Amino acid sequence: MIRDMSLRLTWDPTLADRLRRGLSLSVLGQLGLPEPLSRLLVFGRSDTPPDARMALAAILVPTARGGTVALSPFGLGQAAATRVPDEVAGRYRSTILRRGGFFVLDETGTSQFLVAPGIMRQITVTCGIWPVLMQLVGPRAPARPTSDSEQVAADLDRFCDLVSTVIEAVYVHEELPVPDVELSLRPTAVSVEGAVGTLRRLGQGTAGLFSRLPGTSQPGEMFDPTADVEPGGEPTRFADVGGQDAARAELETICLAISQPDAFKAWGARPPRGVLLYGPPGTGKTMLARALAHEAGARFLYVRATDVVSKWYGEAERRVQQAFDRARSQAPAVIFFDEIDALARDRDLSHEATHRMVSTFLENMDGLHEVDGVIVLAATNRPEAVDDALTRPGRFDRLVEVPMPDRQGRQAIFRVHLRLSERKAGRRLFSDIDDVRWAALLDATDGFSGADVAETVRRALEAKVRSGAKGGEIEPEELIGVASGIVRPF
Repeated sequence: MIRDMSLRLTWDPTLADRLRRGLSLSVLGQLGLPEPLSRLLVFGRSDTPPDARMALAAILVPTARGGTVALSPFGLGQAAATRVPDEVAGRYRSTILRRGGFFVLDETGTSQFLVAPGIMRQITVTCGIWPVLMQLVGPRAPARPTSDSEQVAADLDRFCDLVSTVIEAVYVHEELPVPDVELSLRPTAVSVEGAVGTLRRLGQGTAGLFSRLPGTSQPGEMFDPTADVEPGGEPTRFADVGGQDAARAELETICLAISQPDAFKAWGARPPRGVLLYGPPGTGKTMLARALAHEAGARFLYVRATDVVSKWYGEAERRVQQAFDRARSQAPAVIFFDEIDALARDRDLSHEATHRMVSTFLENMDGLHEVDGVIVLAATNRPEAVDDALTRPGRFDRLVEVPMPDRQGRQAIFRVHLRLSERKAGRRLFSDIDDVRWAALLDATDGFSGADVAETVRRALEAKVRSGAKGGEIEPEELIGVASGIVRPF
């Protein structure tokens, strides 16, 4: 889709389809970059047909040390500003702005994209209105229509090409090598809230501005702003969840309710509405819920019991209703209620407030409100404490056990975390483990949950950090020693 270059930015065909059908404000992709930039973040949103339009924004975030230098070709100096179109000469028609930046014009001479400094020292490539990313007063490129599929594809091609060209221009201007990286834009189901975590390095002011983007959580709302992604900034996939093959297989079929709803309609079947994950703590229930949302291409909304419970009359059920309303407005979506037993306990043994909360769940899951494109997931360590009315068919249709991993499961979990650690470090960290040492390691971790296995790997890595080691590999005996020293509560 773009010319041959070291940096490759492309788009997945599913993105064009989602933009034509309507896409709530989402992260389309994010990528780490070397100095003087630190990260590329790409956002997108579109209206629903008819007469729908899409807005795209690519944000080149500078490092604290390299930000001023990186922005100099884009308007922080009159001499530099006049050289900006040289990078796109012969490729695009453009119009230079007096205060820096330039418009890229389409075939009719209409402003298609705007390249300009943002209000937080970034470089932005945008179309549509982004009041928090750009100056509140100033030129903007209009949102692009989505009625013509060929035009959408052409606009996405041009956007990817332009962003790649701008990134190249920064490194060429600084006489630095262009990074050899690749990013494919897609409807990732990663919300803008998740991207805020990657921007916190710029300070609380930046995170606060991004939190006020349309469609993001406001202070005091119940939704976890980093629930969509793991701490490393990458979405969770089913391949990242080890040792729970049966639960994974069950949830993979649930993906069809979101990704292929027409398949159910073709057979006159109602898609499942809810899934209750139950099992001991640390077995991967939350990871499975995240993976389901990502694999299905849906928005993931994470609601904790502590976010809902309130001392004020009627506030708890209002927050539960707010969660369902938001999920419906951003469908396809997966809404995940953690510790559901604290919200919807057996009404015969509960306070009046619990009665009202359970009623809110029942009203939303029984079809009194439209729930197409929304899957409700819940997790509990005590399934017997959940009110029976919620677990009948038509509400939580599936009860999926997420048990403690067996011997083979623990080995799979170890392999996942060893692989993830090496991927983050970008090098080999662990020596090969033969059958004898695997047997010893699995004996030492008998009774461990998935969280305990992850902690074993983390502590082994931490020991290397504390020792000041600069290289080498972790031997199996070190993992066995760490596992033997972990004290598990009874």
